[in-house]
Amino acid sequence: MRIDVVDEVVSTRRFYGSASSCPVNSPAVARRDDRDLLGTVWGWIVIATTTVVFGTLALLTSWVPPRGRLFLFWARAWSRALLVLCGIPSRIELSAAAAEIPQAVFMSNHESLVDIPLLFVGIRQDVRFLAKRILFFVPFLGWSMGAAGFVPVDRRRTEKAADVFLTLEKRVKAGNSILVFPEGTRSRSGALQPFKRSGFLLALRTGLPIVPVAVSGARNVVGADSLWIRRVPVVIRFGEPIRTAGMTLSDQKALMERVRAVILRLRLPGPPVSAGGSDHG
Repeated sequence: MRIDVVDEVVSTRRFYGSASSCPVNSPAVARRDDRDLLGTVWGWIVIATTTVVFGTLALLTSWVPPRGRLFLFWARAWSRALLVLCGIPSRIELSAAAAEIPQAVFMSNHESLVDIPLLFVGIRQDVRFLAKRILFFVPFLGWSMGAAGFVPVDRRRTEKAADVFLTLEKRVKAGNSILVFPEGTRSRSGALQPFKRSGFLLALRTGLPIVPVAVSGARNVVGADSLWIRRVPVVIRFGEPIRTAGMTLSDQKALMERVRAVILRLRLPGPPVSAGGSDHG
């Protein structure tokens, strides 16, 4: 995969010496014990403070049309402020095709809470995503997400799945891209979990291309079952868009396997490897 855009929100060079040799999911980094009480306390203060400040700004400007556009501006500013102030070495790599595609379904693995600010910075499109319903009750963050048109989902209420799907289709018709975590929840082990079908059904029904995304190292920063914040590197890679136009439901299984294979390859240590070639044209 050719990398055309690189964004180092916080430099990873002090870990690797050169950006070009930046490994993903490095076992050496995973084994490091960088737990720091003061750093963790500072990190949670930063998270709380920036969420209140930028969430308030997003709420105050939520009435400005088009709906959600200014929220994304504030969300990206919040994301950069959070990563910089917490000192988390962060590198975003994507091809020109992934950066410039007008609309797509982005599919990313899910390791940590840190995934969210990384994805806000990395996705250039006007994007909306599914989020746990409980997040919409979080002061400032959830309120602004609801005002911006993000889509709440309650996995315990399966009878609402059709309504959620219709809402997503409306967002697509309005010109929004969609971010989906096909695993459905954060991985406790870091291994890629089985995929759910809903995001693939959305791509097939709308004909939008799928952009595979691999987040690596976020679990080492904040694990799913931990409050410790470790200042270790995180890398996010966007693969080439995969066309779905002309595909039918009978292609769903093969499409799921292909996207999964690309995400796994994007997570390999070392410089970016070919993710199966581009077919976005």
